[in-house]
Amino acid sequence: MDDRLITIAADHFTAAEVLKARLEDAGIKCFLKDVNILQGAVSEGVRIQIREKDVEKALQLIHTWKAEQEKAEMKDIKDIRRILAPVDFSDYSKNACIYALDMAHKLKSDLKIFHVYYAPIIDLVPITDAYSVQVDMDINLREMEESARKKLVGFVNDIKSIAKDRGMEDVKISYSLREGIIEDEVAAMAKTYKPGIIVVGTRGKGEKQTEIIGSVVYRICDKTRVPILAIPEKSEFTPDNEVRNVVYATEFDDSDFVAIRRLMNILSPFNVNIYCIHIAKEGKKTWDESKMEALKHYFKKVKKGVKIECNLLEGSDVFKELEDYIKKHNIDLIAISNRKRGLIYRLFNPDITKQLLIRSTMPLLIFRS
Repeated sequence: MDDRLITIAADHFTAAEVLKARLEDAGIKCFLKDVNILQGAVSEGVRIQIREKDVEKALQLIHTWKAEQEKAEMKDIKDIRRILAPVDFSDYSKNACIYALDMAHKLKSDLKIFHVYYAPIIDLVPITDAYSVQVDMDINLREMEESARKKLVGFVNDIKSIAKDRGMEDVKISYSLREGIIEDEVAAMAKTYKPGIIVVGTRGKGEKQTEIIGSVVYRICDKTRVPILAIPEKSEFTPDNEVRNVVYATEFDDSDFVAIRRLMNILSPFNVNIYCIHIAKEGKKTWDESKMEALKHYFKKVKKGVKIECNLLEGSDVFKELEDYIKKHNIDLIAISNRKRGLIYRLFNPDITKQLLIRSTMPLLIFRS
């Protein structure tokens, strides 16, 4: 009986290999099942199995490791004292910046407006023309910087004027200008400025109308661990239109625990109703009820008295299930942890992305796991 194999976890291939290595270092023999390297991981993930006699020891170790990881990651979670708003001067980024302004007022945070301009570099220059080309490039680069700075100052003055009109002069607004690749510079700025959240418009200049989150926004998400709030063009944050109903979509990953704490920290000034949902394929609800109950308990542990409702949804069309749920519960904000091949991966499938943009004007709060 002791040799019977028990599945203690299921995850993507890399995470399964890591857990297997850690358990075997602790003297527990592990076996991987459903490994599918060519297709990544199946929807349920690679299963980590151990002998029945080792289950209790393994579960204790996993619990200890999760607690240590959560403690380490929680050191970086503080009050939202700073908000970073990258802009490209489009109407969409201006709308997102106004959203960030209203958030800063509500959260009593500072707001930094950030613009990155790109200056192409000519690599192949004939030696005889090198000097003259260098002079021309220096002039052009200065002109590009001056033009970008002029636009940024004008943009910031417009935001300050809006702040004054709305009685938000208490918000400290600053700005910064850099040259480079936007996602790299935003990530670098996040390291030095240390914002609690980055607010970005979901569509910018040159981006297709079929994109819910522009490729730039997604690349920023891949470069930094700071939560990103993506604001669609028609979303507004006003005193009469505050965030009241929030859905947190979970894939039952370890990253949920840190994401939930970050979410509740961001929402602390608001009187919100939390809806925690998991969308599973039909007939795939194994362990889901107990996992959802654990998350519900964790929400209440993080913030006592929180209004939390948990639901397990089932269906093959992820977007349709999410859309129906949003309409039914009058959701104002979607929050999700960005995990490869998880729900965020499926949402970014091109077909579903088109539907999200066409049908939804919902802000999306992304936590990187």
